Amino acid sequence: MRVHPPSSLQRVAFLGEPAFEPHVPVQAAWAEVRFFPVTAGRWEDAIGAAQAWGANATLVFRPQDLTPELAARLPGSMSIGVIPAPLFSADEMERLSRMSGPDVKGFRWLTYLETPTSPELARLPLLQTLPLPVDTARCPTGPRLDCRRVLVADWASPTPEALEALRKVGPVDVLPSQATAGDITRALEQAGTLVYASRDLMGRFDPLPLLAMAHGLLVIADTVFAPEWNIEPEDEFLYRPDGQWARSLDETVRMPVSFRAVRIRAWQKMREAFDASACFQRVLHDAHLFADPVAHLASLRPVGPPVAVPVAVEAARSPESSAKEPLGAEKVTRLSRARAAVTN
Repeated sequence: MRVHPPSSLQRVAFLGEPAFEPHVPVQAAWAEVRFFPVTAGRWEDAIGAAQAWGANATLVFRPQDLTPELAARLPGSMSIGVIPAPLFSADEMERLSRMSGPDVKGFRWLTYLETPTSPELARLPLLQTLPLPVDTARCPTGPRLDCRRVLVADWASPTPEALEALRKVGPVDVLPSQATAGDITRALEQAGTLVYASRDLMGRFDPLPLLAMAHGLLVIADTVFAPEWNIEPEDEFLYRPDGQWARSLDETVRMPVSFRAVRIRAWQKMREAFDASACFQRVLHDAHLFADPVAHLASLRPVGPPVAVPVAVEAARSPESSAKEPLGAEKVTRLSRARAAVTN
């Protein structure tokens, strides 16, 4: 379904820790957007800045970190909490249930990164499944096939034996756990391949694999993504046990175009399904639509001029006018096309 823009440009505020900034659009055609960082847990400062800016809607990363009192102060007519990682704490779920919902002054909706698997999650006012998106406008214009550097995160590092085998094939950079968002971006811009080891599904606790794909890197991993994200192994990343990583990396070093299609499909998938601007536009559209369908549809402006409804019956013409009119494809009416389609 096509999302029509509102009749007036809205101000949309995003609040969260600085690590979430790469997941917020720098700019959007459908709204004025701005990220308000929360440092050292000082939510009051970020909420006050968003209020002073005059936000019409507010999206908060990790809404479980707020108290009901702070949630009630969020500016705008629509507040949405974005839960970017699996939620297990019963206390956090209980707090979210108290400060979210249609009859609560706080979050009208919440998003979750995967399908809820527990009754406690299912009882929350979940709007839709939303993996943490990526602001693809911050990423390079396309995959860089000539880049042979390999990136490994120390929190998702292979075994020492597998890492040593990778170093024999090509240069390996290790990303430290204390790396900032800027450090991660610079490391991705200098690498051509991300090798990733995980005991859980990729992307559930760590946005690095999606960020790497958005930057055009080839991702080689020993696990897969959540099935509802529709990121396909072998089509958009290489699913390999660690014993095969060195062989796959050697192939990319010797023949950089060998996995060109995988890189391009992954890079395009991030822009089609995980782009931050498109994802959050859809979230806000659905939030307003499901909260008040009549009011929201009335606030939208149509795109393009109205289309005239075709008339089924043609006006009668004189023989003279019909004889002077040239016969061509542009003169065939809907009625004559329908008749021509019927075989005798």
